[in-house]
Amino acid sequence: MGNTMAARDWTPQVGARSFVAELGEDLAITCLTRLLVGEVRPSELTSEPWPYVLVSIGDGHAARLDTADPSQAYWQRCWAARALAYEGDAGVAPWLVRALADDHWRVRMTAVQTIGRLGIGGLEPEVAPLLDDPHARVRDAAALALGRLTRAALPGRERPGP
Repeated sequence: MGNTMAARDWTPQVGARSFVAELGEDLAITCLTRLLVGEVRPSELTSEPWPYVLVSIGDGHAARLDTADPSQAYWQRCWAARALAYEGDAGVAPWLVRALADDHWRVRMTAVQTIGRLGIGGLEPEVAPLLDDPHARVRDAAALALGRLTRAALPGRERPGP
């Protein structure tokens, strides 16, 4: 597995798409959901496919990430949630819902953003409590996601856009 993408060409969307194209949808989504909910031990992150996964979804930041440092472990969960926003669908809802309870605010924020971006209906009861989250950015993301989910539920509306 090789990431031949030039750093200047990388965006979260391009990284996620090339990652899925390289590994195949099933394996890529499995990797992302396991990473999102913390099912990958730090000791595993130095063995394939994990270095490739992290570079694909985290770009240059991944190269600087100390995977042995528990205080930095939230980054890989954030990147996984963000990649799922581009390559996921309603099938990843159970993992996104689990991530809404993550200890780190960035993970909760990114998971709720992904739910809104994907327009995964029926999750309003899980999203609504984040309107009272201790972190303002999580509250804002929850409000936006609920707005998108509400609009998506209106007759004649398609999945919300970015």
